[in-house]
Amino acid sequence: MSEIINNKKAKTADEAWKIQNFYNGKPHGWIQWKGTNVCMDIHCKCGESSHIDASFAYFFKCNHCNTVYMLNGHIEMIELEVEPDSGVVSEN
Repeated sequence: MSEIINNKKAKTADEAWKIQNFYNGKPHGWIQWKGTNVCMDIHCKCGESSHIDASFAYFFKCNHCNTVYMLNGHIEMIELEVEPDSGVVSEN
């Protein structure tokens, strides 16, 4: 069963870093920005959806409601029972 996403709120970026989910003991990935661009669809709490293409996207500000978000670098990994035919990467 999927976990319900709760809106988290922090006063500062440092505080947001402390309350983010680090997925300790769970499968996860961590995005390490190395001068590369990200293409990302954003869905704000106000209902506005946006798309960004940017480098070093650590924070996002909604143009509709002006809410500022820290973009957590952790990504969820969901185990698959069947390997897809394409698009699978592994360590080099």
